[in-house]
Formats: sequence, structure tokens, C-alpha cells
Amino acid sequence: MNNLISILIQSSLSIALLFVVYAVFLRRDTFFKTNRYYLLASLLISSIIPFVDFSTLLPAREQVLMVILDPVVITPEGIQTSIEANSSIYEIGLAIYLTGIVIFGSRFLYQLIQLAVLIRRFRISRQEGMRIVFTDKNFAPFSFFNLVFINRRDINSPETQKIIAHERVHIRQWHSLDLMLLEFVTIIQWFNPFVWLYRHAIKTLHEYLADEGVLHSGVDAKVYSALLFEQGTGIQINDLTNNFSKSLLKRRFKMMTKKRTTRLARAKLLFALPLALSMMFVISFSPDMLAQEKEKVPAQPKKVEVVNQNVDPPPPQPKQVTVINIVEDPEQQDDPPIFTVVEDMPIFPGGKEALYKYLGENITYPAGAKKDGTSGTVYVSYVVEIDGRVSNVTLLRGVREDLDNEAIRVIKEMPKWTPGKQNGKAVRVQYNLPIKFSLNGDKKEEKKD
Repeated sequence: MNNLISILIQSSLSIALLFVVYAVFLRRDTFFKTNRYYLLASLLISSIIPFVDFSTLLPAREQVLMVILDPVVITPEGIQTSIEANSSIYEIGLAIYLTGIVIFGSRFLYQLIQLAVLIRRFRISRQEGMRIVFTDKNFAPFSFFNLVFINRRDINSPETQKIIAHERVHIRQWHSLDLMLLEFVTIIQWFNPFVWLYRHAIKTLHEYLADEGVLHSGVDAKVYSALLFEQGTGIQINDLTNNFSKSLLKRRFKMMTKKRTTRLARAKLLFALPLALSMMFVISFSPDMLAQEKEKVPAQPKKVEVVNQNVDPPPPQPKQVTVINIVEDPEQQDDPPIFTVVEDMPIFPGGKEALYKYLGENITYPAGAKKDGTSGTVYVSYVVEIDGRVSNVTLLRGVREDLDNEAIRVIKEMPKWTPGKQNGKAVRVQYNLPIKFSLNGDKKEEKKD
């Protein structure tokens, strides 16, 4: 789940920031091909960047990752590990995300089937490497790869060749391939508003390029403009096709008559491209930066139930462990964190079940605190070193001396763990463990901030 969130965050931010670069520096230029390639490359790079490890570009440093365990509740009778589920919000979010994928994936399949039905149903003729499908549907003329769909009433129209010239540009420049890429990105990132902006921008560029191609073939701009008005009255069949329609007519006419952008203006790319690359490098660390905050001890631990100490506690579910990507104290280090999620987490001898069993068998409620009716939560931090030793046992927030000392004692006496690994190398991993000493009724609770 953490990996999925990290990938989506990095990819979404890349898509957003690279589109901003396009909108600010490139959108108003008449370098339509350059703009098209930039947008397509932005989508591809944004999809790849979450899987690129930039750690090799940074100086090697000893790393510490941090894991927050769920609270352990100690009572005079024993330990608690029946933990309230803390990932329901993630499960709901995942369900919504997967539902969106199913909806947009089904929409994509429906559109393909819709085109397949038209191809099978109507007569097809060949012309200059294209296949012309003459339909009886009131669609605006459109193309899909090397197929051009035209209403059969236009077979003998003198304007048909101009329509075909327009669609020929879409076919020769493989605009349908762009649309397929857009569909796949939309299915994965349907929630990202910038993906929809990409769709609109790329489809607009397709029309600019097709208009430019028709005019370069010798067609008069006024005649062509009139044709757009005349032929653009049909409905659009679906988003997988390039349509000969009058959508965006005002902007298209403006681009047809706009003075060509000078070659000198391409120099903007010398600024825009390094800026985009810098953004991508920063984004590759964004999930770590979001997680890299000064540690805050929660004011209220999660509610847990009490069981008898003589019964082995059930293991916590994997979904109940939250991984936060913290490399080192941000006040002491200037460099960004390297890892996103550690590949292999440290393992207590025997696993998670054994860890909670160890805590249950070794933590004792101090007699003095029990006599005084004192309860509270002790927050302890410790590090699993690269050799598996437990070190740096630190009291983050205590209750009173005997409760604090008991929590620290048990952590210090832990056996060696199997160390965690990242990229095949052992790394230091920090754990934060809330230990709640609880009496029935909680007569008295002391806190030390």
C-alpha cells in the first residue's frame, strides 16, 4: 500500500509540474510538433520516474528508517495486543481507486468494441494506404490509426478529399497512438486533474497539426474554415478517435492565421527543459520529504483490549504497521532522504508474533505504580542496527520513573534482530513503541511532556 501511494504521488506531481512548464513556456507557440513531443515525453517520464533510484547520485550515508508500532497495553493481568484496525481509511481509498480503474478501463473497452462494430458493419475502401469506412451514422468524420470513417452521403462531395487530407495527417503522424497512451494513463490516474488537462492539450495539438498539414497541401484557409463549419456538425463517437469537427474552432482559426513563432523562441526550451529535469529530480524524493517531519508523539494512543498474560497474544496484522520514511533528523542534515520504503524490514526472532509474546512475558507492571494507581503511556524509541543489535534506546515521553525504567529495560534486553535491507545492503531502522500501563478504571494517570 505504501509503495502504491508513493508511486502515485511521485507520478502525479511529475505530471502536474511538467504540465505547468508547458502551460507557462510552450502552449502559445506554433511549434506544434515540439509541444506534442514534450507532452508525450512528460507522460512517459512521469510514469517511469517513481521506479528510478536516484540514491546513486547522492553521497553514500548511513541511513535510519523509522517504523511506528501500534501501542502495547500492559495491565496487572498481562499485555494487550487486540489492536483496533488503523488502516480503514487506506482500505476505503484503495477501494475507490480500484473502482475508478474498473470504470475507466470498462469505458476504454466499450469504445474499442464500438469501433470494432463499425468496422465489421460497413463497407471499406482503400486509398493511399488508408482504409475508408463509409457509415450511415451522423458522426463527424474521424480517424483511428489507418481507418477513416466518413458518412456515405459525403462520398460524392467535392469536399471529401479535403476531409481525407485532414485525417491523413492524423494517420501519418500516428495521433491515434497518442490517444491510446492517454487512455492508459487516464485509467491509472483518473483522479488526477492534470491528466485531463494533458488530454485536452494533446488533442488540441492534433487538430493544430492536422489543420497545418491541410493548409500546407495548398488548400485555401478561407475554404478550409468554411468546410470546418459545414462538416463539424456531427457528434463525436468517442475519445479514442481524431475527429474532423468544429471543436475549438476559435482557437484553431487563430492558430491558422497566427504569425509563426521564431526559431529564436526555441531558446525557451534551454530554460524550460533544465527546469523540468530539476523538478523531476526533486519529485523523486517528494514522499520522503512529506514524511520527514520532526517526531511528534501522539497525544492519544489507539484503544486496545486486555487479555490474560498466560495466553500468547495474536500477532498484529501487517496493515497495522505504519512506515514513515525518515532518514535522519532534518535539523542535523541538509541532504534529502534517500529511501522511499525499505525493501526488507528487520525481523524479530520468530517474527511479529514472537515480538509481542516477548513483550508480554517480560514486561511487569511495577508494584509501586500499581499501589499508587498510576497508569499512562511510555513512548520508547530504539534502533535496530545493521548487525541486528538494539541500540539508542531512548525515552521519548514518560509517565514516572519506575514505569519508564521498566519499558526501557525490556527494550534493551531484546535479542538480536535480523537487520533490515535496502538495495541488498543492511540499513539502520528506528522503531517507536508506545507502551501503555493501564489499571482498571485508570484511577490516576501521570504524564511527563
